[in-house]
Amino acid sequence: MRTSFKGLSALTLATVTLSACAVVPVVEEPVIQEPVIVEIPPAPTCYEVTALQRVEIPAETKTVVGISLIENPPYDPIEQRTEQEIVIKQAEVFYVITDEATGNQTEVTNFCSADVEVGPIGPAPGEALGAPTSG
Repeated sequence: MRTSFKGLSALTLATVTLSACAVVPVVEEPVIQEPVIVEIPPAPTCYEVTALQRVEIPAETKTVVGISLIENPPYDPIEQRTEQEIVIKQAEVFYVITDEATGNQTEVTNFCSADVEVGPIGPAPGEALGAPTSG
């Protein structure tokens, strides 16, 4: 059996054409979305204290007992016990602003009023709270 050159060429051309159609992927057009613009309000240069939340961390204290002995001859000595509450760690105050979207709190230090009291307050460590009580 003899095959002609034209027949072989036609067969090769048909095979290449059919295989090319099966291999070429279909390219879809990309979808272009509009960008989302989020406007962030500018942060104020200072904050009014009335618009903020006051956070107070109470002082840590411990109770100590003092015992006094007064000589009282010819009777027994007089014993007096007193309890005092001593500051171990001073109380602190600071102000925060709460983000309404996330609920996160951020400490604020730039106040519009100069007389805002922040930081450690009250008796310092080692000082007594109130008057001693007799026990």
